[in-house]
Amino acid sequence: MQSLSRSSSFVAAFAAMEILLALPTAKAAGTLNLLTWEGYADKSFVKPYEQESGCKVTATYVGSNDEMVAKLAGGHASVDLVSPSNDTTMRLIDAGMVEPIDTARLPNLKQFFPEFQAPQWLTKEGKLYGVPYGWGIIRIIFDSDAFSGMPDSLAVLWDPKYKGKIAVWEDIETIYMAARLLGFKDSYDLTDDQLKAVRDKLIELKPNIRKWWTTTSEMDDLMYKKEVAGGMAWEATLVGLRKGGRKIVDLRPKEGRGGWSDSWLVVKGASGNSCVYSWLNWVSSPKSQALAHSVTGYGYSNAKLVDYLDAETKNVYHELGMDDPNNLKKVDWWKPVQRRDKYLETLKEVRAAAP
Repeated sequence: MQSLSRSSSFVAAFAAMEILLALPTAKAAGTLNLLTWEGYADKSFVKPYEQESGCKVTATYVGSNDEMVAKLAGGHASVDLVSPSNDTTMRLIDAGMVEPIDTARLPNLKQFFPEFQAPQWLTKEGKLYGVPYGWGIIRIIFDSDAFSGMPDSLAVLWDPKYKGKIAVWEDIETIYMAARLLGFKDSYDLTDDQLKAVRDKLIELKPNIRKWWTTTSEMDDLMYKKEVAGGMAWEATLVGLRKGGRKIVDLRPKEGRGGWSDSWLVVKGASGNSCVYSWLNWVSSPKSQALAHSVTGYGYSNAKLVDYLDAETKNVYHELGMDDPNNLKKVDWWKPVQRRDKYLETLKEVRAAAP
């Protein structure tokens, strides 16, 4: 899920860094059309790619996965590559809009974290349909002085002592979060009875909720002004607060946390464009992903990315657990929700209920 536009006015978490860029020596030449999120075609790494490859990159940005699917289904401007999130990739794969990846042409895949080498959201009938790229975890953060010790459960959000001091994301992810706390096996395929239990549990949380935020900047503001003690947040808020000198705790609840992963998918028929695999090789390299991280602040798929970060950035990446493959195994990665309308209806009922 989430890229710059999806988290609304996401501010780059780290300053730009100088990196020696290793690009394919062979000139691909031609034009490459991307349908992607803001930040995934930043000039800081597109310009050197263009200079070395001979390819000209043109990017069309979208604000949601639904928009990406709609544009591609409508035959939008001869798109070569798209970068949907992991709850959307199978829609494109099943619809035959994208084609399998030739892994033999992408040696960098061997450096990827195990979770990203053949993820279920990109695999069908033994074939890989995309190259994992940026990813993130929905964090549960608190001011360090909000409690003593380290809570290990999402239940801390329901603690009565935080009445009016919690902020939650006004998003379907909040439904998933409550489902994890209740111990339901699959957050993305809840029964009617399970959704009712989720609804009731979230209504129990309402006295603690100071704000339902929709943008990163909203959560930033709530935490900076200490209007809330904590709640759900993106990495950007956590990193920004810490860089501002605040001591912020990043909880790792035993019930797990939600996570998203974006991937580059080749539009059906586009593999004949020599720039396609030139780009895929570039964006799958650790040096390129290190530069991308300096723009977005996201985690990336290549485990060797950390070798190309400066010391300060590497420490932050480590503190966020983005270099730990064990953390990736604990993420409740987003999946398609067949009854999405029912989930959203449940969220609406929670919002309308009296605290």
